[in-house]
Amino acid sequence: MLYRYFTLLLGLFSGAARSSNLSFALIASFGQYGTNSSGVIPAVDLALAEINSHPSVLQGYRLFYDQAKDSECLYAKSLQAFFSEIQNDPVKLAVIGCGCSVATQPVAAITSYWNIPQISYVDVSSALDDRTTYKSHFRTSPSDKHHYPVFYSIMNHFGWKRIGILTQNEDLFKLAELNIRGILETETVNYTVDSRTFETKSDPVASVHDLFLENDRQRIFFLNSYPGQARKILCQALKLGYTYPKYAWITNDWYNDKWWTAAENSAVVSCTDKQLEVFLEYALAIHSLPTVEDNSGATDTGRNPEEFISDYDAHCKQINCEKSEAAGRAYDAVWTLAFALNSTMTMVTSNSISGTGCENMPGSLVTLDQFNYTNQMMGCLIQWNIQRTNFSGVTGRVQFDENGTRIQHTISLKQYRIDASGALIRVPLAFFSVQNNYTWTFLPNYTDHAVYPDGTPSDGTPAQISRTYSIPMVVIIDILSTCGIVLVLICFLFNLLCRKRRVVRLSSVNLNYAILFGALLMYLSVYTYLVPTISPNPVKAMCVLKEWLFIIGYSLCFGTVLSRMWRIYKIFHNPTPKKKSLKDRHLLVIVSVIVFIGIGLVFLETAVPQLLGTVELDKDNEDSSGISANGVHVDYSLLVCYKASSLAFYWKILIFIYLAMLQIIGIMLAFQTRSVNLILVILAIDTFLLNTYLNAYAAIFSLGIIILTTTFLLFTFVPKMIQIYQNQETNSEPTVSTTTGRELGASSDQETYKTQASSLQERLQEREATIAALEKEITELKEEKLKLEMSFSKKMEEAAL
Repeated sequence: MLYRYFTLLLGLFSGAARSSNLSFALIASFGQYGTNSSGVIPAVDLALAEINSHPSVLQGYRLFYDQAKDSECLYAKSLQAFFSEIQNDPVKLAVIGCGCSVATQPVAAITSYWNIPQISYVDVSSALDDRTTYKSHFRTSPSDKHHYPVFYSIMNHFGWKRIGILTQNEDLFKLAELNIRGILETETVNYTVDSRTFETKSDPVASVHDLFLENDRQRIFFLNSYPGQARKILCQALKLGYTYPKYAWITNDWYNDKWWTAAENSAVVSCTDKQLEVFLEYALAIHSLPTVEDNSGATDTGRNPEEFISDYDAHCKQINCEKSEAAGRAYDAVWTLAFALNSTMTMVTSNSISGTGCENMPGSLVTLDQFNYTNQMMGCLIQWNIQRTNFSGVTGRVQFDENGTRIQHTISLKQYRIDASGALIRVPLAFFSVQNNYTWTFLPNYTDHAVYPDGTPSDGTPAQISRTYSIPMVVIIDILSTCGIVLVLICFLFNLLCRKRRVVRLSSVNLNYAILFGALLMYLSVYTYLVPTISPNPVKAMCVLKEWLFIIGYSLCFGTVLSRMWRIYKIFHNPTPKKKSLKDRHLLVIVSVIVFIGIGLVFLETAVPQLLGTVELDKDNEDSSGISANGVHVDYSLLVCYKASSLAFYWKILIFIYLAMLQIIGIMLAFQTRSVNLILVILAIDTFLLNTYLNAYAAIFSLGIIILTTTFLLFTFVPKMIQIYQNQETNSEPTVSTTTGRELGASSDQETYKTQASSLQERLQEREATIAALEKEITELKEEKLKLEMSFSKKMEEAAL
C-alpha cells in the first residue's frame, strides 16, 4: 500500500491548495466468481495523483475515493457495495465500477435515483446500451454489440457454417449468445449454432461434456464466459485432444493478459500453464476494446500511453498486484469524471447553464462540495458534461454515444501465438471497420496461411462429396452394351440378307426391323445411366434422355411381339376363313399405337415439372459417411432424378404398370417363359428401392436392360439362324438381294399372304387325313363291339338251357 499513500500525498501537497474534498465510489471485482478487475486500483490512484496535481483541473478540490469495494462480480454483492457507499459520508458525486457487467447492471439501473452518474471501465454487455433502463450510466469500454457482426465476418471469411458456444449463465453471456444467434440466423447462409449453458458457481465441464462427446462433429468453439470457467473448459478440451489443426477456439480479448495461468486465475485445474499455452496457440480473440495507434503520442491527460503502461507495470510489480487489461480504461474513466466535474464547476461559477436542459430541473446551482443526492439540477449538469466528453486518453479518443457507450470505430482480431521467447501472447492480425459494415482487412504480412499454417480447421460440417459411378463398372457395362449394339447390327444384316428365306419371311421382315430399332434404343439407354458426372445439368439431361430411349425402345420390342401374336390369334380364331388376313401394315399400326402411348407418357413427364421431378442430392446408402484424413466427417451423396415421396415417383409407377401390361400379354402369347417377366420386376424394384444405392442401382438396371434386350434378339433371330444353317428350309440358298427397300415393301404383303395360304392348305389336308383315320378306327370299334354283344348273348342263352 506504499504506492497508495504516495499518490495521495502527491495529490495533497502538489500545486495550489485543495481544501475541499470531492468523493466518488470505486467498486471492482476481486475475481472470486468472475473477472478480476482489482488490478485497476493502481491505475485509478495514478490518475488521482495527476488530477490533484494538475494546475487547471478542479482547482481548490481534491478528488478521491475512500476504499475500493469488492462486488465479487455478483448481482447482490454489487448492490450491497453500492448502498454501503451511499449510506456513509461523504456524499459521492459518482460511481466508478462495478468490475464486471453482471455487477454493473443492477447499480447502473438505480444510480439516477440519487442523481449521480456511473462510469464503468470493464463492462461490455450490450444490455447496458438501453438508455431507458440505465439513464445515468457511461462506460469507457465499447459495447460488445460489435462482436456479433464480427462473428459473421469471421465465419464467412473462413467458410465456417457451424459453431459451438459455451455460455456461462449470466446476463452478459446469455445476451451475447442470443445476439450471435440473431446475427447468424438472419443471414441467407444456413448457419448452425449449438450451445451449452453452465452455472457460475458450478463446474462447467459436466455441462459441456455432451457437446464435446455427443456432438463430435463440432469443431469451432467460442468461450462465452469469464476467464475462470474458460480455464476449466480448456483443460477438459485439452484432455480430449480438441487442439489445432482439427479444432479452432475463439475467446474474448477483454480477458487479462495471462488469464489461463494459475497466477492470474483462481480456477483449479489439473493442466499446467505450459500445457494450456500450447493448447491456446492459434486460438482467436475478438478485441472490441479501444486501441492506440501511437503509444508515444501526447494526450490531454499529460501522460502518453507508453508512459502509463511503464508506470502502471512498475507500480503493480512494487505492490504485487494482479495486472488488469482494464487499467487504462479505468484511468481514463477517472479523467472523464474529472473533466466533467471541472466543466460543471466552470458553469456553476459563471451561472451559464442555458441550453443544457437542466435549467428547469429541481435543485439549485451549488459548488461541487455542496452537492447532495436530491439536487437534480447539479446531477443533470454533471451527466450533461460527461455526455459531451471528448479528450485523448491513454486508451485513445474518449467519446460517448447517445447511450453513454464509448464510440468505437474499429474492431481488432487477435491470435494467440508463442513468440521467440516461448511466451504466449496475443498478436493483432486483422481489423474490422465499424463504419464499413465490418469489412475484414488483414494487417501487413498476414494471410489465411499465416493465420493457420497447417490449414484452416473445418467447422465440423460434414463434407458433402457427390459420388459418381465406379469407373471399372462403367467400362464393363459399356463394353457389354457395345457388344449388344454389335449383336443388333449382326441381326440387322441377317434380316436384310436373308429376307427372302421362308423362315425369315414368316416372321415378317418389317416387324423384325422394328424390334432391331427398339433394341438399339434400349442398348443406347444404358450409356445414359452411367455418365460419370456430378454436375446437376448433365445429370438432368441424362434423366430425361434415358426415359425417352428406354420407353420407346421397350414399346417397340414388346409392341412388335404383341402385334405378331394378335395376327396369329386372328387367323386361328376367325370364324370366317374367307376374311382377308392381317397384313404387315396393319401390325405396324398396332405397334405405332403402343409406341405413341409410351411417347405420350414420357412427353407428359418431360413437359410437367412436377412429374419430371428435380435433380437433388440424396444420401448414398452404399457408403453414407466416413472420416477424412484430417478427421472431418464426410457424407457421401449422389444426384437423383427424383425423391421417393415426390409426384414423379408415382408417375414412374404408372409407367412401369404400362410396361408390365405389355410384357405380361407378350409373354402369355409368345414366349411362355417367366424369365423376361422376372427381369422387369427386378428393374422396377431397382428403380424404386435402390435409386439411392449409386453403383448397385446403375449396375442392376443397366445389366437388366442388356439382358432383357439380348433376350429379345436371341429369341427372335437365333432360331432362324440355326434353321438356315442346318438347311431345314426347302427354299433356295439365300442370296444377296439388290432389291430396293421400296420394292421389298411392295412385295412383302403378297408374299406373306401366299405363304400363309400355302401353310394353311397343308395343315387343312393333314387335319382331313387325321379325321378320316379316326372315323375308320371308330367304325372298326363299333363292329368289334357288336360282335362282343352277340357272343355274350349266345352264351347267356346256352346257360339258361
